[in-house]
Amino acid sequence: MDIKVGKTVQCKANGNMEADFAGIVEKVYENSALVAITDYDTKTDRMNIQDLQNKTVVSLSKMKLKPRATKGA
Repeated sequence: MDIKVGKTVQCKANGNMEADFAGIVEKVYENSALVAITDYDTKTDRMNIQDLQNKTVVSLSKMKLKPRATKGA
């Protein structure tokens, strides 16, 4: 897996977030990464985002690279 700092990732819901979310990798650890959350379900996770201050640690097995948007699509 090519998870690196600065990459945008899609993450599965975990103990901190009730719905799947997207974010930008800020730091990579051995089996996880610190993710700055950029896109989330405002209905279910609004309070969670405030508590987490828009960041959470996610297992590398629970995330995948988010595909880049293509021009003209």
